[in-house]
Amino acid sequence: MIREDRFMKTRMFLAAAAVTLCAVTGPASAFPDKNITFIIPFSPGGGFDVYVRLISPYVEKYLPKKVSVVPKNMPGAGGRKGLTAGYRAKPDGYTLAIANVPGVAIPPILGQKVSYDLTKMNWVARLSVDHYLLGVAGKSDIASVDALKTLSSSQAIKLPATGAGSTAHAMSKIFIGVVGFKGEVVSGYQGTKEMTIAVIRGDVPASTLPVNSTRKYIQSGDIKALMTTEEISSLPGVKTAKEMGYGDLDGLAIQRLVGAAPGVPHAVQQILSDAFTKAMADPKLVAAANKAKRPFAPLSGAEAKRVLDKQLAVYLKFKDDLAK
Repeated sequence: MIREDRFMKTRMFLAAAAVTLCAVTGPASAFPDKNITFIIPFSPGGGFDVYVRLISPYVEKYLPKKVSVVPKNMPGAGGRKGLTAGYRAKPDGYTLAIANVPGVAIPPILGQKVSYDLTKMNWVARLSVDHYLLGVAGKSDIASVDALKTLSSSQAIKLPATGAGSTAHAMSKIFIGVVGFKGEVVSGYQGTKEMTIAVIRGDVPASTLPVNSTRKYIQSGDIKALMTTEEISSLPGVKTAKEMGYGDLDGLAIQRLVGAAPGVPHAVQQILSDAFTKAMADPKLVAAANKAKRPFAPLSGAEAKRVLDKQLAVYLKFKDDLAK
């Protein structure tokens, strides 16, 4: 009787273990068994669209099962509409969205109502990064950050931006706050190109600008970089913010992050992250991306989250400045 009781308990234990194992491995072993939608929260033709369409066939290549990764444009609300759709999707890993950080990070920090929480998103990968620089016209007499600060003691330094709440506006406010010069953000510019031209013409003395978008103007001598938020190999001799003692600016950048809805099983998230990592290391994709002038800056999902958390902390620290 005792032996039979032990036998029954053993069978029950093994059955329970089998159920648990199936529950743990089930989603991962089956994934993916249908196509994956990849939401682009902007119109066709822009940088986010190009990145998603470049990488999607290669992600397919490195998934454990043969399915399609289908790009889907969903523009609206400065990228928030598409991200919200990805955030609210069924947490099964079959819907991904690419996010523009800080574009989608600033609104909730400023108290605007959004239907997503970046800290709860399941991040899969970082595709690219574009660090910032503080620049002046190539012909400007301003030769250093210290010179800019000295000039600001007699007049407010005007920095161009697109509009209140925009990435350009936020970066200008943060640079002013961290560096500690008297500045004024002038909104109304259409984009980075117009902001850069305003500096070159002398309409404004300086600007915070994305490095990749400004590179050709630096190479031509029309723009002079005083400082960058990260060491840039193509800009030798330009000191980083960290080297100059402005640690809060360290690493600040436009990040293109890929995420899935909260609640996606970790095993599924890992499959997706691995596929993106392998795709971005594929020589054919690297060559295609470089040809399109859209280089990748790969990070895993876990690394992308760490970068995001660091930037969110800076935005929160300067919340009052961003709100002005």
